[in-house]
Amino acid sequence: MKNYIYKKGVLLFSAALVAMSSLTSCNEEPDGSDLFSTDELTIAQMLQQNAELSAFNAILMKCGYDKRISTYQKYTCFAPQNDGVSQYLDSLYNDDNRRFPHNGIQETANFTSLGVMDKVALMSDSLCEDISKYHLSGEQMKQSDIDGESSCSTLLTGRSIAVNVFTDGQYAGKTSLNGRSAIIDGDIEAINGVLHVCSSVIPRSDRTVDDQMNLEEDLSIFYEALVRTGFYETVQQENKGITYSYADNNPTDRDGVKIYCPRECMVKWTIFAETNDVFRAQGINSFDDLVQKCNEWYGGSSVWYDYLREKGITVSTGTDYENQFNALNMFVAYHILRAGIPVDKLVYEKTSKTNATWNFCFGYEPQDYFETMLPNTLLKVWQLNPKSSRDIYLNRYRQNNTLTDEIGTFGSQEKHPIIFQGVQVDRGANRSIETLNGYIHRLKGILLYDQNAVNAQNERMRLDSSNFLYELANNGIRGATADEVSVMNGGGDGNRVAFDNSYFENIVCYNPGTLLRFCVQGAWRAHNSDQFQGWDVYDFAIKLPHVPTGEYELRIIYPPMIRGGLMQFYLGNSSSQADMVAIGIPFDARSNPYEDATIGYSDISSEDSETNDYGVESDQTMHVRGYMRAPASFSRGGSNAITDKLSVSDPSDPYSAVRNQMVGTTSCRTESGYGTMMLRRIITTQRFEQGKDYWLRIKNLINDSNLGWSFDFIELVPVGIVNSNTMKEDWY
Repeated sequence: MKNYIYKKGVLLFSAALVAMSSLTSCNEEPDGSDLFSTDELTIAQMLQQNAELSAFNAILMKCGYDKRISTYQKYTCFAPQNDGVSQYLDSLYNDDNRRFPHNGIQETANFTSLGVMDKVALMSDSLCEDISKYHLSGEQMKQSDIDGESSCSTLLTGRSIAVNVFTDGQYAGKTSLNGRSAIIDGDIEAINGVLHVCSSVIPRSDRTVDDQMNLEEDLSIFYEALVRTGFYETVQQENKGITYSYADNNPTDRDGVKIYCPRECMVKWTIFAETNDVFRAQGINSFDDLVQKCNEWYGGSSVWYDYLREKGITVSTGTDYENQFNALNMFVAYHILRAGIPVDKLVYEKTSKTNATWNFCFGYEPQDYFETMLPNTLLKVWQLNPKSSRDIYLNRYRQNNTLTDEIGTFGSQEKHPIIFQGVQVDRGANRSIETLNGYIHRLKGILLYDQNAVNAQNERMRLDSSNFLYELANNGIRGATADEVSVMNGGGDGNRVAFDNSYFENIVCYNPGTLLRFCVQGAWRAHNSDQFQGWDVYDFAIKLPHVPTGEYELRIIYPPMIRGGLMQFYLGNSSSQADMVAIGIPFDARSNPYEDATIGYSDISSEDSETNDYGVESDQTMHVRGYMRAPASFSRGGSNAITDKLSVSDPSDPYSAVRNQMVGTTSCRTESGYGTMMLRRIITTQRFEQGKDYWLRIKNLINDSNLGWSFDFIELVPVGIVNSNTMKEDWY
């Protein structure tokens, strides 16, 4: 790959150029003081000097984005050559499936015979803006950062580019963008980012997820099921249709720096779909065959699906496929998430892009849970060790998962056999598709909410807030970096995002003074290197994900710190304050564990290394008092000092694997010092029923605007796991 740095004499931006481009701009003007006046070129100046990129430059000028890539903000720009622009505009003009005439291109005679600059002149400003945003990213990415089954963020809200490598044809060996456009001259360094010259405009689907699936010939059986069940209408929604005004208040960080606040809320979907070949392997060759199989799979599902028993629901095996509890409807519903997530972000995956903040330790394998459209059900996503495999499985089930018979490890193989391999997500080239409002991921097996799915949840479930607050994924915030958010914020602070109090469907704020914030991926002491927060005089409730019926211990992770606050927890079956019941006594998150004897904390690193069990015994003492250390599975973001899986090196000494590795690392289990450690607080132990909703209310009892509460993740742990007589809950 080539690396270029373009230079010039002393070439200043002309006032005439800025004035000309502003005539058609429909965007807020960037700060003129941010324009460069050095002897190195900006991305905008490179485009101006390259005649082969003149059409794309004209598109940028038409909507004002040329000025954005002339400032100190850092961008990655994918610039298509003129021939590629011309061919793409022809395809838009002649698109029979267009959503509006000629996709926003002014009608004229003999459009395809016009020169490319004349074609650009007929484009609407909104079309120019969409194309511009889709070819710009707030992340600086060289080809080595994005090659190979990943996605690249763009400035188009919630939209990304699938990145792979062409294996044959004209562009064999070159980086592939959405399977069609090739980077033909990449890694051209500018003073404000990176430029990649592309063979064509990067194609993106402007079809809704259902409409796109209709074009995928190998998904025809699943698509017919999507239509016959009525879900094809459900997944057509693209946004909430609300403009949020909180951004007008110019929300700030605690230091007074303005932070980004979204004004709209996109709605997106993820559909996991079996191909016709996968169905055929199960004897399913038609829609009718699928119906018959679904009746077999789900006809007796009340045995494991607690919701049905608790609601007194009988599964229908008839032909009313739009009935929510028809067997076919249930099958399709379990394949749909209300969050639009690219395949490389289903879990927090270790890639060259995330390496700076990726924070899992000791061989931890990322595992996350998402609620599906099948009422009150979870789908588990598990990635094998990301250092050696990128394979992702759904509802993978290992016996005694999250329990261990060995200190410092996942446990012995004989005690932890794989019971159900799980359904593998197909990560082959172009097997996942991004659409206007979501993603389609092909599967290599049959996905069911069956006994295996329920058994896969009989473990400590660590439920990350960025997964069940699905608006974060749908609006490009879950998995975003500070650089990406900074661009959304006009070049300002990108570490946090602020939200209107009504932005989230699963959050209700009782005190209008509650400030909702999200820390995007960075050097935080947090699972997945991000975390949700409540600030100021916060009083809000958050709807918990549903779990199979049983007795559970509910925990929450928190940082003991002076800003933590004194709060009361409540639990209710609705978001109504009248339905909330106080849980325990007020909890003081400001309490210093070194000084508060009621916590029972002792510093692992200060214990005798010859007899130290690395906190296992003192964990039991803390647990009786309602506390636990943080897990050893993650560190401060980007500080995962030990990424390899630990093993017992001396069977006669079960602590030999960790004696010199656990102590002194930056794992959140051992990072010590008030204000830097993490602990878990046990809120309650009680019965949770799959047929009921549960809302957790957190109310700050102190009128102090400097206080805040971290809602990184919760843990719901079956009591049988907590009280196991033969094993201990693992450190991870």
